[in-house]
Amino acid sequence: MGKSEMRGRKKLLLFLLLGALVILAAVFLSVAKEEADMDERFTMSSNAERVEFLNKQGWIVSPDPVAEEEITIPSEFNELYKEYAALQAAQGFSLEKHMGEDATLYSYKVLNYPNYTEGVVANLIISDDKLIAGEVTLNEENGFTEPLIRDSQMVSPLPEETAESSSETTIPSESTTQTEETTVSADE
Repeated sequence: MGKSEMRGRKKLLLFLLLGALVILAAVFLSVAKEEADMDERFTMSSNAERVEFLNKQGWIVSPDPVAEEEITIPSEFNELYKEYAALQAAQGFSLEKHMGEDATLYSYKVLNYPNYTEGVVANLIISDDKLIAGEVTLNEENGFTEPLIRDSQMVSPLPEETAESSSETTIPSESTTQTEETTVSADE
């Protein structure tokens, strides 16, 4: 193998390495931009911003929260919080990142939930003016908990099989201390 052939291989290797670095940089910048966009979308420091966010999700809510409560996300999750964290993960939130943090729970009365005129609330958990978790809940017998953010961004009736499901879901209680929990069963 001659010197010119060796230089050619080195140039090719250098070119491939630079190409890989450019691709990695593009991926990194794309992920960083996506995270920044998500932070901006989920930043809400005022009541008006929280209500506007809920309206954009398709929820018509009371103009003021029906409850506002200081809470602490547990530093260790029991089964209850693991289920709740899974619900949040399905919406793109990582509750695990906020373990041990103080936050504020805002509850808004939902006015447009199909087939329910009372009892449905949208809960937003805010830490440092950022939404870290949220759900829509009916806290009564035969109640439910479902994601706050839907793929369609529109409120639509639940499928019949969901409404008639016999599965039981345990969720963190609205009146909150770290150990309280509420059990909601669709077949009670």
